[in-house]
Amino acid sequence: MFKIYLAIILLVFVGCGRKPAPPQEAYNLLPWGAVNEDTSQDSSIFDLKNSLGSSLIYKVKTDPTNKQYNILAISGGGSHGAYGAGLLDGWYQSGNMPKFDVVTGISTGSIISSFVFLGSKNIDKIAKLYTSIETSDIYYYNFFKIFGGSSISSTTPLKNMIKREITADLLEKVAQQYKKGRRLYVGTTNIDTGHLVVWDMTAIASSSNKNKLQLYRDIIYASSAMPGVFDPQYFEINYRGQKYYQLHIDGGMNSYVFMVGLFEDWNKILHLKNKLDVSIYVLANRQYRYKKPTKPLKDDSALSILIGVSENSMDLLFDRSVYRLYTACQENGYRFYYTGIDDNVTLKAMPHQFYKDEMQRLFDEGFKKGSTKIDWQRKIDFNEVNKHK
Repeated sequence: MFKIYLAIILLVFVGCGRKPAPPQEAYNLLPWGAVNEDTSQDSSIFDLKNSLGSSLIYKVKTDPTNKQYNILAISGGGSHGAYGAGLLDGWYQSGNMPKFDVVTGISTGSIISSFVFLGSKNIDKIAKLYTSIETSDIYYYNFFKIFGGSSISSTTPLKNMIKREITADLLEKVAQQYKKGRRLYVGTTNIDTGHLVVWDMTAIASSSNKNKLQLYRDIIYASSAMPGVFDPQYFEINYRGQKYYQLHIDGGMNSYVFMVGLFEDWNKILHLKNKLDVSIYVLANRQYRYKKPTKPLKDDSALSILIGVSENSMDLLFDRSVYRLYTACQENGYRFYYTGIDDNVTLKAMPHQFYKDEMQRLFDEGFKKGSTKIDWQRKIDFNEVNKHK
């Protein structure tokens, strides 16, 4: 951990070139495949009104007797995603897992999301993936990049793994679900603007874009790209006949878990006569309101302070992300279900450390929980002052 923070500090003082950045007036343009969340727009399949909206309409019109609309939102968490993978495997094998109309994934959740979305035997692939990898299967340190790169490591292993697992056949299966009104969303962070960018992976998969497979893979990589440790991902935009490139990193840097359109009045927007019975299930690959150590920082060095600030910031970001989903459910009368890594489960590795034995242990803990009746948390109390008591 010390090496990572030290290398990131050094990166601050060493610059490197980048592809042409968008001019200021084009900062907020979206790459092809990203969702435009302005519900007044409906000219593209990627406008939210057509993306999520068409899914809601499909549910109402094609299955009028079943108003249940189920959403699964999977959080980030790096190697701790092994716990979520185990829980999902156990939950599926128990026969109690509902069929989800929408699945969202961010960071490590983006890797899990495609397989959970397809369900059935595809969930077995998550189990194998999260119990068979080591750090070397994801990245290896390359400290020479400090003197001219955008990270301290090479992620060739991760990109190769994504290429191996995300195939043309998988994309075709995802595309088939798009036609059935189901949606899969992945989030990345546009580091040029700091905004969360949501991608409609089902619309991308069902499109005629000849580069859709590579784009799909690039989005999953970008969503998992821990800043400073992994290289960011470039996404192309066109503005006034010129090509520019946005820099995207780990979606968890903006929102630890997400769902689009929760604060919209869809009955009014879509003129729906029948209101859907919406349930959102939040799966967190971490412990909620993480109990901070009672001991203070060991010293007042810049490194210790940087680590403390980083951990506290991510903790608060997670709390706010979960609470935002809970608030949206309260305002709209949706059912809210939350589960994460239990407090009695010891986390022996950091999220960027992938140790096979440790991930197997976390997977087993998650599987045990998922295969029994999950004790879902239905209410979130958020008080920043007392949140660690």
